[in-house]
Amino acid sequence: MPLSKTRSLRLLLFACVAVVSSILLYAVFILKAWHLRLLPFTALRTDGLPMTCPTTCDKMADAANNTPVADTLCVALVLTLGIPATLTYISNLSEWSFDKSRDARDYTLTADQCNTAFPGLYAEIDGAVAYRKKIGRLAPEDVDISLSKQGLVRALIADQQLYVIQETVSGSEYDSPRALAILHAIHRAMITSAARLPDIEFSFSVSDIADEQHLGQPVWALARTPSKQERWLMSDFGYWSWPLDLVGGYDQIRLEIADIEIDISEKKPQVVWRGAVKTNKFRRDLIKVTNGKTWADVKGIAWQDATELKAQDHGKAISIPEHCLYQFLIQTKGHSYSGRGKYLQNCNSVVIIPKRNWIEPHHSLLKSGENFVEVKEDFSDLEETILSLLADPTKAR
Repeated sequence: MPLSKTRSLRLLLFACVAVVSSILLYAVFILKAWHLRLLPFTALRTDGLPMTCPTTCDKMADAANNTPVADTLCVALVLTLGIPATLTYISNLSEWSFDKSRDARDYTLTADQCNTAFPGLYAEIDGAVAYRKKIGRLAPEDVDISLSKQGLVRALIADQQLYVIQETVSGSEYDSPRALAILHAIHRAMITSAARLPDIEFSFSVSDIADEQHLGQPVWALARTPSKQERWLMSDFGYWSWPLDLVGGYDQIRLEIADIEIDISEKKPQVVWRGAVKTNKFRRDLIKVTNGKTWADVKGIAWQDATELKAQDHGKAISIPEHCLYQFLIQTKGHSYSGRGKYLQNCNSVVIIPKRNWIEPHHSLLKSGENFVEVKEDFSDLEETILSLLADPTKAR
């Protein structure tokens, strides 16, 4: 056989072995991540994210151990924020200010820079710290997930390495991608942090509603109700990636929105919404209120599985960036919170949100009348609200 063909066959065989090995390693992680040391996930990453700080768990470690630590931010809030670094060196913080064109893609910002750039963003973390100090130190049973049925990961940061100790997400088409996205983001936060992270063991939930068996335990959660003060809120998995063509990663969406964004006066003078109607009664209320209205483009869609729509609903679907072509956008409730809200806030449109019962990490910064327009939970005042804004376009700006 000619030498060139022999080399080609060898290279092809090597490539096949490498691919198969990668798939097997990935499958092993999905099926059982038991004390698996997590190395950089560059090959698995699908999308990036905007605006972040290199964060640590100092505040939570302080609550656990009552030891003095540096005044840095906890990964429980912004562990999922950030994209490829454009490291900014500064000699004097007093001379630095956040520049979105320069720093939005920099996840190496220091804690002091984060405090300067995003004052008020960490209210949820500060509240969780205060509550934990009031009720007492953490104990090993506080992070135990042995009784959990699904949706939880128990992890450990030790000697600047990330380990998965236990998990109940394997085999779930919903939970596994979410858990991987959050683990990716934690790892990225670790390797971009200039400060050394304290050793800490923690558990987090990727379910819309954190496992009710964790009542009273400090599980990291995507959202919480006001009464669940023990929950440590972390950023949504969608800041890293969302395995849907209609959604996608946060940074990807921001770029796509920037490409199609137009002045609000040029947008369709309607309120738009797409979503699964069976999720809750409030979505069905929305369908009833907007049915047959010229000022509304509201349609229910149904999912075949975790990533695919039913065939008959493909024509109804619109992507997140396409929402920005409408003057009014609705953020409905989901099973608990709504993951789409963070995307819609990037549109130069009026975001309409019904009265909220679930708290997300950034909610302390959202002000009704400034960042969104609030309507009743059953949308009974939606028509009045939309017609008022259409009659006076200056109010919508």
